[in-house]
Amino acid sequence: MAGSEDMADASHTPNFRAASTQMQQAEGLYRDLFDRAPLPLVVLTPDCRIANANDAYLKATGRQREALAGFDMFEAFPDSPHDPQADGVRNLSTSFERVLRTGERDLMPLQRYDIQPEDRPWEVRYWHPANWAVRDEAGSVQALIHHVTDVTASVLELGAQVTVMPSEQPADDLLARADAAIRQAKHLQMETRRDLLIVQRRVRRLLRG
Repeated sequence: MAGSEDMADASHTPNFRAASTQMQQAEGLYRDLFDRAPLPLVVLTPDCRIANANDAYLKATGRQREALAGFDMFEAFPDSPHDPQADGVRNLSTSFERVLRTGERDLMPLQRYDIQPEDRPWEVRYWHPANWAVRDEAGSVQALIHHVTDVTASVLELGAQVTVMPSEQPADDLLARADAAIRQAKHLQMETRRDLLIVQRRVRRLLRG
């Protein structure tokens, strides 16, 4: 009889080992999705320290994950000392502050933000950045997500066209068209992000299940 009672009790005991394994698998899946996502992404703490960066971001910036983790974003990526009119740090900082204050996603306009890849000289770069907050169930901001699209080649190509054909099309018009085309590409990328969020919700349901 004791054996039967023990078996009955065991049948009603939660399988904590299975739940723990399920959680580890879900967390591993989510980390893998983040690392392999085609969108360059950085996870920041609310005080703008780099918590993680995915492979696409590391490739886009020419940096190593170990050289970024734990650093202040603007220490890791300062304004170029070769550009006296650089405003990347100021504009990105303003965007982060806006996201923290409003909780809304902030799509920044075309931004020149030169970078220095590891063991290489400074490089001119143009980006389309997007920033948004990750909140907990109580609504508190737990992290910031920084996403960039490198549009340097398109901008420099347009600059070359302006140099060759200065009278045929104003530079402002060409840049406006480039900005519109890039924003359309961003829309497609946001749809990709939407798909990633769907996967994220599935992972969360798996963790709660």
